Amino acid sequence: MNVNERSDLGLVDYLQCESVGEPGARTFNVTARSARGEAVVWMEKEQLYQTGLSLKRILVARESPVDAAIFQEPAYDAYAPIKVEFKTDELALQHDPASDVFTVIARHMPNDDLSNDGFLEIAFSFHRDKAKEISERCFTVVAAGRKPCPLCELPLETGASHFCVKVNGYNSSENLMGS
Repeated sequence: MNVNERSDLGLVDYLQCESVGEPGARTFNVTARSARGEAVVWMEKEQLYQTGLSLKRILVARESPVDAAIFQEPAYDAYAPIKVEFKTDELALQHDPASDVFTVIARHMPNDDLSNDGFLEIAFSFHRDKAKEISERCFTVVAAGRKPCPLCELPLETGASHFCVKVNGYNSSENLMGS
């Protein structure tokens, strides 16, 4: 994908999200593949969570149409397969109620006016069944991090003392965390 270019994978046949790294220092991504190519979009944990939540809300709020229209994929005139990987600054989610197809649009914008980097944008679409799968997967990936304190719900560091505001600090004589 060239700088200052928008690309669209169309309907994807593979859609997955994952985290890489140890809890507390993880990075998150969504990988989408179609006959047109592949995109790996890196994002913050909160972005992945909000994507899953937004998908779930649309799935609950909008029923699948009885006679879904055929999804019209955007024209594809590239000579080489799309291959892109970047960290997104902005994510958008669209739903076409007529065809019941969801589309994610991820963008990377340059940080300042002095940067020579242009914007990157990739879009990919998927049907309701994949929307359900990826929504649940987003929640599973996000929840697989550090366990929360049962009292204050802040993440617990493995092998480190925890200062819990609910008990005015950690009391080593009481093992509230069960470890």
